[in-house]
Amino acid sequence: MKNNKPAFTLIELLIVVVIIIILAGIGIPLSVSYINERQVYNAATQVQQDLLLVQNLAITHSSGKNSKRFEIYFYPSKNTYYVETAENAVFTSPTNLTEKVITRKFSSALKFPLDLNPSDGWCIAFDNQGIPYPSVGVITISNTSESKKLDITISPIGRVTID
Repeated sequence: MKNNKPAFTLIELLIVVVIIIILAGIGIPLSVSYINERQVYNAATQVQQDLLLVQNLAITHSSGKNSKRFEIYFYPSKNTYYVETAENAVFTSPTNLTEKVITRKFSSALKFPLDLNPSDGWCIAFDNQGIPYPSVGVITISNTSESKKLDITISPIGRVTID
């Protein structure tokens, strides 16, 4: 008696395994570059949203005397920035801050070099009309290989855009 059960041959199984290996070899590098690009975009969006938060807080809570109370402090050497979210927030250095200061740390795969005193940090504030101080700025966020870069532009009238 013959056993005529349908089955896969060794050649057919090897062909399927080779096809899977080829697809994985193409797909994995593409997904890694996509993930790196998304990290840069997500970080830029987070900075933009924090700048807009500080601007809105300054407009709604600042008085004429205390017009530059809400600020963001950037420390590129630490890959970190700090956001003051309340009128009585205290930030004098990265080691002296209150619980009303949000700390944001980028992943080590990202960097944001600044042209203005990168070791000391850089601060941006908004007055009670939403005008930034200093009056204009560009924050560049990139991955460590600099294959993907995004600029966050703060215009003199307070518009915050990602370019």
